[in-house]
Amino acid sequence: MEGREGTVLGIVTKINRKSVIVLDDGRKQYKVSPVLLRPLRDVK
Repeated sequence: MEGREGTVLGIVTKINRKSVIVLDDGRKQYKVSPVLLRPLRDVK
């Protein structure tokens, strides 16, 4: 997710039609538009 602070990595916890809830590593929740999300490519 692209935020004001730059790229934020997190886990999608809930998907709605117009918004997605993302939980980041610091246990902070973000309610964002799905167009702001992109898949993680380099998973090891």
